[in-house]
Amino acid sequence: MRQYVWWHSGYDRLCHAFSTRQASAAYFEAACTHSVPPEYVVRERSGTLCVPCLVEVGSTMEEDHAWRG
Repeated sequence: MRQYVWWHSGYDRLCHAFSTRQASAAYFEAACTHSVPPEYVVRERSGTLCVPCLVEVGSTMEEDHAWRG
């Protein structure tokens, strides 16, 4: 199952879903392919959620069947 963290992007002021597997990247790439350098990422869930990230994360839930309990 893929895991994501929701972090705020200083570029577009949206909260994006970032994979937990890229913790040491030069650029963080969100589920929607939005890229942010580490100095522009606020590592907290704040602001409006990115709709394309929501759709991407939701579609992985179906693949993983994690939502079925």
